[in-house]
Amino acid sequence: MTVLLELKEKIKAAYAQYTIYFDIVLKALLAFMCFYWISMAFDTDSVFSNVFIMLIVALLCSVLPLRVIPMCSAAFIVGHAFMMGIDTGAVTLVVLLVLLFLFLRFVPDDSLGLILMPIGMYFGMPALVPICFGLRRRPDSMVAVGGGCITYYLIDSLTRNKAQLEVLEPTEYMERLTLLLGGLVSDSGLIVNLLAICAVVVIVYAIRRLGFKHSFTVATVVGACTYVFFIILGNAVVDTRFNVPMIMIGSVFSTIVALILQFLFLSVDYSRTETMEFEDDDYYYFVKAIPKQYAYKNRVREIENNKRSGDTAQMPEDLSASVNRSDDEVVDFESRLEDSLKNL
Repeated sequence: MTVLLELKEKIKAAYAQYTIYFDIVLKALLAFMCFYWISMAFDTDSVFSNVFIMLIVALLCSVLPLRVIPMCSAAFIVGHAFMMGIDTGAVTLVVLLVLLFLFLRFVPDDSLGLILMPIGMYFGMPALVPICFGLRRRPDSMVAVGGGCITYYLIDSLTRNKAQLEVLEPTEYMERLTLLLGGLVSDSGLIVNLLAICAVVVIVYAIRRLGFKHSFTVATVVGACTYVFFIILGNAVVDTRFNVPMIMIGSVFSTIVALILQFLFLSVDYSRTETMEFEDDDYYYFVKAIPKQYAYKNRVREIENNKRSGDTAQMPEDLSASVNRSDDEVVDFESRLEDSLKNL
């Protein structure tokens, strides 16, 4: 465990030192992955499938805010749709404009939900993104995650009905419009997935806010089980024809990935939990402080245990000195909280 914590701290230190470069590279890779996935889904030979064009736009996105990537992805989707027909492009444009408006109006900081949700569904792990957003964000992030789900089904509807749209004449507007919108609105799989995603975000958020031991881990597992439950319920009630075994396998992988991300970003040491109670003129305060896990502090505690058992002769000098320093570096949570309240 200590080795993993040390590795995590080295990664975080390297990221902190080269944040600008890491952000540029990660945003460029994320943008290119989105554009390439869209090109694979539509499978056309248009200019929007040109790798050189995708690389240029991805490089531009790398130096712009993260919320630009969903906008550029929407532009690529609309471009591919217009290659299928003017009416197809117009319907796609209206749907994506509504989604982008809701995203920018309510959750402009949750760009990753809108970007990663379609990709997660494509790779068979639809529960991963709502679980992560339930752990890290608020319930309103379901707007971004749900928008990503609708985007996935929109692309799926366009590609699934591509052959039928080519058979219909361009002048048969009503038939083409019915085929486009009907394939999206009447898709029971979309409705079930939206309900499942919203339920996962809310339930995971509610459980991790309870604050009991290992609440993050419990929330992750319950979130994955909730998604599977909604899928099974959808198959039983509205005959959605989901592949339940594959959904269950994807949920297991989603849980594993979510637990890895939890270790990287949300690992805490429950054995050192402190509970404090105090008051001022207006309020009573009940505070629970749970320190994060650090490899340095774990090693210090191991050395302190060895020191009590008389094994200090085997300790390295630098770690022995760190034990002596650690007594002076113990954080007084109560005094720090009182100072913060005085400043307020």
